[in-house]
Amino acid sequence: MRSASLSLLFVLLATSPALAQIQQPIPPFVIDVRGFFAGLGQDPVTAEDLAIDPESLPKRALGGAIGLTFYPIRRQRFALGLGGEGLLARGRSQPVDAEGLPLGPQIERRLQSLAGQLSFNFGHRDGWSYISAGMGPLLFETFLGAEAPQVSPARDMTLNFGGGARWFTSRHLAFCFDLRFYETKPALTTLTNPGRERKRILVLSVGAAFK
Repeated sequence: MRSASLSLLFVLLATSPALAQIQQPIPPFVIDVRGFFAGLGQDPVTAEDLAIDPESLPKRALGGAIGLTFYPIRRQRFALGLGGEGLLARGRSQPVDAEGLPLGPQIERRLQSLAGQLSFNFGHRDGWSYISAGMGPLLFETFLGAEAPQVSPARDMTLNFGGGARWFTSRHLAFCFDLRFYETKPALTTLTNPGRERKRILVLSVGAAFK
């Protein structure tokens, strides 16, 4: 009897920490607000249409993104997410001579996107990682001067894919990061906008998440 009692006590002591460490499922929804860096690269087609050196094009852009994700299917360490994300970024450059004086007009590139996303999430309420993919209209334009053309280029349906993670340091606030690729489509030259090559744009963002 005594040995049985000791054995039961040992089992309870051994399993208590495990029970205490059982994590709750991912929450029903989360909102992300992030700042990001986008690598735009060069584009000889755009540069030729604007009659500028490809090296003069802004190669990077800074911007912000906001997203909302719902988790209709939630298990202890897995959840399926449905949501959407919008982003806006711009990069500017202006060639200068040896004395720092501007050579020609300012060059600006803008990136805008609004896309739905499907995500697979792995973790628990206090932190999880995910992989996701989505699609939505994307605007990627380049122009000279401070004012954008009155007629913007077409917003093509664009695939994006990537992943990231969220770590909650308090009940409702988390640090989050996201690494994503946008598969932009080529664009034909028009009377108001330069053409563009097919390009994969890298967007790396960090910020805060709220649940």
